Amino acid sequence: MTIRLAASDARALESHCRRQLRWDRDASARLVTAISAIGVFTRPPMEVLVFAAVPTQEPVAPDDALDQITSLGALADLLASGDEDGVVIDRLPRIAPHLSAMPRLDELPPREGWQLPITGVAGDQVPVVDRATKEFEARAAGLPQKGQQEVAEEIWSRPSFGGLPLRALHAARQLGMLADDRARIATATNGPWKRLSTTRGQVFAYASGPAARLSLHVVR
Repeated sequence: MTIRLAASDARALESHCRRQLRWDRDASARLVTAISAIGVFTRPPMEVLVFAAVPTQEPVAPDDALDQITSLGALADLLASGDEDGVVIDRLPRIAPHLSAMPRLDELPPREGWQLPITGVAGDQVPVVDRATKEFEARAAGLPQKGQQEVAEEIWSRPSFGGLPLRALHAARQLGMLADDRARIATATNGPWKRLSTTRGQVFAYASGPAARLSLHVVR
């Protein structure tokens, strides 16, 4: 397998992975290649899937095409192992997907068929997320873990920009995909899926049906 990344792109992708390892050292990632890019799907503890991609230095040969679930920590360590010439994506351990409610790494969102696009500006949504974060901190102070989780679920399940559950904006803010700037963002819908697209990556939420009620971990 020979998938080469430029040093700057490897560092950016490593940073994206490290942000999530602070929540779960045993987290998984799904690597998927296209002709000239490699993408990483992750499942942070916010009831969402997150996608980030970087270009490859050369086109990915058919024999090197990749679609596997691996350890997020192992991926971050590999990305950190390069030098000024970049990183070669080598063999990474394959691991079984965690069985959980949707969204899951073994059942990715559809690639086509997204409808009802709504566009906006990132900076307009940052105050919404920041107010919700302050509300959570105020209401959850002094509560036991179960009480904190109930408050978190009530707040982050609220509808927000483009019909997205607020947890999608929260995840994007936590991962540096939603900043207080004039960058364009967009939402779209595909059946039960909602998608937030930013210049730094995408966040997907599975928004309907009983499987959408996941066990929510408190993330500050």
